Amino acid sequence: MKALGFFVAVPLLGAATFNASVPRADGGCQVRLEARVAGNMLTLVGRCLNVGPQPLALRYELLTEKKGPAGTSRNAQSGNVTLAPQQTTTLSQTTINVSPADFYRVRLRVLDQQGSVVAADSLVHQPVSRP
Repeated sequence: MKALGFFVAVPLLGAATFNASVPRADGGCQVRLEARVAGNMLTLVGRCLNVGPQPLALRYELLTEKKGPAGTSRNAQSGNVTLAPQQTTTLSQTTINVSPADFYRVRLRVLDQQGSVVAADSLVHQPVSRP
């Protein structure tokens, strides 16, 4: 079985990442939050892989928060997805305008039918402090 790598690529923005999956008897899922910067636009893509032998019915949430000199913005995307065994799918995608002076936090969570978090990934960018 191929391993699914976790990564966030945000060049020159000082980003930090966290990702986790909760072990489950049915194999569960793995999530990945991908980030790409082009100019002043940050594109975020949430993906999920069903690593188990059974189909999974899941709910996802992609939450973004940005604070900077231009103000504050928040965005929430959510939905339901069913994944076949070993299937990878794109859960959600969004693009936001960013600058090095902005603080932003992005959280991707995948929940089971009972509302328990089964996998998560996140990205936090702290602005570069200037003297």
